[in-house]
Amino acid sequence: MPDSRVLIALTEALNVKIDYFFRPFTVEVDKVEFRKKSGFTKKMAAAVKERVREELERYLEIEQLSGITVDFCLPHKEVKTIAEAMKFATEIRGLLGLGNDGISNVTEVLEDNGLKVIELAESNDFDGLSGYANGKIPLIVVNGNYPTERKRFTALHELGHLLLDIPGDVPAKTMESICNAFASEMLLPSNVLITKIGHKRHDISLSELTDLQKQFGISIDYIMVSLCEHGVITDRRYSGFQKKKILIPDFRALVEKSRVKPEQSGRFARMVYHALADESITFSKAAALLNTSIDRIKSDLQLV
Repeated sequence: MPDSRVLIALTEALNVKIDYFFRPFTVEVDKVEFRKKSGFTKKMAAAVKERVREELERYLEIEQLSGITVDFCLPHKEVKTIAEAMKFATEIRGLLGLGNDGISNVTEVLEDNGLKVIELAESNDFDGLSGYANGKIPLIVVNGNYPTERKRFTALHELGHLLLDIPGDVPAKTMESICNAFASEMLLPSNVLITKIGHKRHDISLSELTDLQKQFGISIDYIMVSLCEHGVITDRRYSGFQKKKILIPDFRALVEKSRVKPEQSGRFARMVYHALADESITFSKAAALLNTSIDRIKSDLQLV
């Protein structure tokens, strides 16, 4: 056991708080798959796994202290095609009680159903990852540097990797397309898209697309992909859209502009204040868990 001087030196060198060394939980982040580009090195991946482990330890600790746990019970299903993935996405939306409405907060919905969702600010070479910690805790990690639309889509893409049992002989590129289709259908059901846009279109106004973007929290690019996949626009029309983006930078900027407010789950903070109100933890513990000051915690508690 290091003395206080050495302990403080360690916390400064590693940029962690002292409680990092005294948490009762140990988490192994083993069964994970990264969605990344070639520039994302093994060393960077190892660093991400360590940060994920730390976040999970904090999360599991407060779950136990607050007595609030949720079992993960969403079903798995074997799929081989995009059509099968989209159909299963409709089933999952039904189980989550989403109807045909947009998902107001993807992270909150996933965490309320037993998944652990972690947002890390990382290199643009990293999109996200999914897998299991301790062999049974489902987790999703998204890059916090990306726009809200992309983070929402990535989280549901990773959910696809967790729920879809895709045979091993399916090519990796096809597997990614299947998970993309699952995520797109989760965000914006195809029947809703066709109702709002129409069965066949040639020219579509940007205003129509931005309205859907704001309402369903999905990027214009993925709306256009869905329109093409469902035959609302032709392959040639979609190619024209892509070429216009390349040739006209101002048009590309308008298409790729984020129009959805940032979102985050309040579940972790709620559990901290729950434990604090029940006197299961101290003010200093709450401050350490939420990475804020004791004065801020006392100000925000406001018992009623």
